[in-house]
Amino acid sequence: MIFSALDKIKRNAIFSAILLMALGVIILICPQEHVPSLILAFGYILMIFAVVLMLMFIGSGKSIMDYAKFIFAVLILIGGLCVLVYRANAMTVLAYLFGMLLILDGLHSLFHSVTYSRRAHKRAWWVLAILSVALVLIGVMLFCNPFFSTQKTLMRAIGYALLIASAVSIVRLIWTWPVKKNNPEIEEVTQDVK
Repeated sequence: MIFSALDKIKRNAIFSAILLMALGVIILICPQEHVPSLILAFGYILMIFAVVLMLMFIGSGKSIMDYAKFIFAVLILIGGLCVLVYRANAMTVLAYLFGMLLILDGLHSLFHSVTYSRRAHKRAWWVLAILSVALVLIGVMLFCNPFFSTQKTLMRAIGYALLIASAVSIVRLIWTWPVKKNNPEIEEVTQDVK
């Protein structure tokens, strides 16, 4: 049971690292004149992602985490609709969405650093905890949007923030995998979480 859960964490970490890195690179290399098209593409991608999460919820076992993911999918769907409907203020909506994404990803990484890495006696597990807190702070900075007055600076900030988030996902992968099979403390924690 523990190893299937950790295998799922491994797959999610690889997927999120690749996705965040690709999004960050696309945002950073996108010329200024294509930013409106990129914003619309983000709106459609968010809506498709939300629908996929909702369909996964229908086929899931309906645990507490599945309900949390469903609520997250509804919020992403609303965010995608807001990007498409409020095109004039789409940058503000994207700053809120990516800020929330980074906050949630940072909290997720912090949870894994404390739950799995520390209890698995991984060396320097606290590095992942510090990086996770930094990711949450970057998400709050994007969410509050205090420093970015133009579309270009905000898009660059989102791109760099996503690259940092992909690096934290890679570190999370390193520190949560592999776990020794004979560690009863990890098995106990995972059963408590489920």
